Amino acid sequence: MTVIIPVYNAERFLRRCIDSVLGQSMPDLELIAVNDGSTDASLDILRDYAADDPRVVVIDQVNAGQGAARNRALDLARGEYVLFVDADDFIERVTLQVTTERANEDRSDLVHFDWKLLSEKPEVTGRYHYYNADPFWHKRLLEGIECDELLRVENFYSVSNLYRREYLNRHGIRFEEGRIYEDNPFVLQVVNRAECVSMVHSPLYVIDPHPESSTRSQTDTDKHYRDHIYAIRRSFELLERRNPRAAAYLAAYHIKKIGPYYERRIPRRFRRAYIKDFVDILHEAQVEIPDGTATNRPTRTAVRLRMFERRRYLMFQALVAGKNHVMPRYKRAKWKLRQLKRRNDRGGAWAAELEAALDQPIIDRTISFLGLDFKYAGNSRYLFDEVIADPRFDGWRISFVTNDQRVPEPYRVKPELLETNQLLARSQVVIAESWIPPRVRKHRDSTWVQLWHGTPLKRMLFDSHEPRIIWNRRHHKIVKYRDIQNWDYLVVDSPIAAEKFETAFLFDPERMIHSGYPRVKYLLEQRGNAALREDIAGRVGMSGEPSRKVALYAPTWRDYNYARSADDSDFDYVLDVERLADELGDEWVVIFHDHGYLSSHVSTGNERCIDASSIEIQELLLISDVVVSDYSSVIFDAMAIDVPFVLYTPDLEQFEEFRGVYGDMWEELEGFAVRDVKGTADSVRNASPMNAVPRAMKAFLYSASAEPVSQLLCSREEAEKDCEDDLK
Repeated sequence: MTVIIPVYNAERFLRRCIDSVLGQSMPDLELIAVNDGSTDASLDILRDYAADDPRVVVIDQVNAGQGAARNRALDLARGEYVLFVDADDFIERVTLQVTTERANEDRSDLVHFDWKLLSEKPEVTGRYHYYNADPFWHKRLLEGIECDELLRVENFYSVSNLYRREYLNRHGIRFEEGRIYEDNPFVLQVVNRAECVSMVHSPLYVIDPHPESSTRSQTDTDKHYRDHIYAIRRSFELLERRNPRAAAYLAAYHIKKIGPYYERRIPRRFRRAYIKDFVDILHEAQVEIPDGTATNRPTRTAVRLRMFERRRYLMFQALVAGKNHVMPRYKRAKWKLRQLKRRNDRGGAWAAELEAALDQPIIDRTISFLGLDFKYAGNSRYLFDEVIADPRFDGWRISFVTNDQRVPEPYRVKPELLETNQLLARSQVVIAESWIPPRVRKHRDSTWVQLWHGTPLKRMLFDSHEPRIIWNRRHHKIVKYRDIQNWDYLVVDSPIAAEKFETAFLFDPERMIHSGYPRVKYLLEQRGNAALREDIAGRVGMSGEPSRKVALYAPTWRDYNYARSADDSDFDYVLDVERLADELGDEWVVIFHDHGYLSSHVSTGNERCIDASSIEIQELLLISDVVVSDYSSVIFDAMAIDVPFVLYTPDLEQFEEFRGVYGDMWEELEGFAVRDVKGTADSVRNASPMNAVPRAMKAFLYSASAEPVSQLLCSREEAEKDCEDDLK
């Protein structure tokens, strides 16, 4: 693996960039840094790193531009893959791990991943501003002429791809030298020659949009005019029209870019020539828009009015200038109208009353709990129960946001009320168990702790392609990442969970709290409580049947049913519990617990089949002899108390396509998987207690030895010494 960094007067950013590369979770790499005639201390910094780390190779050359620097390093590279990083930017710690794994899996020519901006207003957007919603992210792989869809990207960035070096060499793909906008022809060739592109919908690359970058400087000369026109002309010259839509995609991209460049980078004295040259290039390219091709409105307007075909320079200039004049005012007016509506929405995230609450100090010694979908269940329930019984929190204001009457009234607050949102906004600590609704705003002095709701066997967020969800909600990952940036701490229950959450959420491992889950602590403490088990059995409807064994069936939901009605959903994956009961015989009772997100509509007409979906899953685990699940984290809870499990996975291939499981974890678990009812019954009857499972597997999947999470919440004022290590 080779990482290439061209360096020119980057002393302010260089250490951050190099540290992000050398600190990768995949350390087997070489870093080639090319000092391109820097006049500051950049070369000294590079030599210091080379002296300390043999992976660093430094090349010093006379200033020749970024393209020449990259080409020189590329000719010397030895790695199977190549990644370019600009010296003023940096990458996430897992970038090389995630991208090389996909490249190896798919044998692709390149891996395309996402990027984000280092925020100029972190108090508004969080540390990072992530907003890309490119139209191809619902696809996991692009093949053949389909690769040209990447020409529809937001920006032609060479840094948001991992390249197979042999692929670049085979096609002789190199950067233009001595010019800015060198990315344009390079990216065009990379995309237009590719036969297989892996798609990783994760913002792994971080751009620092500072004013000293090459695309923001020299705006009082003709540099941007000359080099941008050259890049556009060269791109059309290099375009292979294997895809009939490729020319339209390329034209639409450049028409989208010419507007802001015309206004911000091209001096007035060069604008007419800039427009003329641009129109001439597209005239020679004979751009047409095939039926069904998605482009932007200015492109469709220009082609429909034959601005390029008939070289209507003034008309196109009027289109560009008019768009630059009208669109900012239109967007500003639209934003003000949206802000007005938001401020008048008393239940919304931007309500005037909520803004006023955020301007006030936090309320000291307050903890507010947010359960999964406002339910009094899972980790949030058991941690809440523990906190209100803990004398260290006497005098604290403890709240649980739910309508569940089991929460004592003094602690219970109703969801979705302005008063509740104001309380959450001013709480010293907010504890959640899943995604926090966007209408819940974070105070600058508040601490948010994310418990999450299970050990990740299913692929999560950035680790999952989620085609069905992305097709329906293009901004899905953007919204979720905005939430993640508000989390101060993330509770993880095992080393393997920490590893998965880092790639799935791009969450800093230094802010992960390694602790047993509260819901598992409850199981461990109550598994010997015979009176409690008898009470649970009675509520299930099994009073007086102590001799019967219990098989608990608890499936998870399916992404491929997302945004589908119940009538249109695919429930073929659901186990026929009546058949299972018949196969098991009279000594068994099958208890069914549905997933709360998407109902599976399981029939339980058989008297030995009981729908106990209304009862807490942790309580059902206490009375179960065997758990039957699929890809749910409930199996790890069962494992913690030595309850054996069976995995009923008739839709494994379909599940893998729409969500996926973590391969290394599945390798350890696939021996427990069955595909039919009879096999499930046989496995249930023959299931071994979990204490018979190899110790290595349990250690790999679960860690229950950490301190309780509640210790993290102790008062800084009263128990600062006790909490200091945990809070760090």
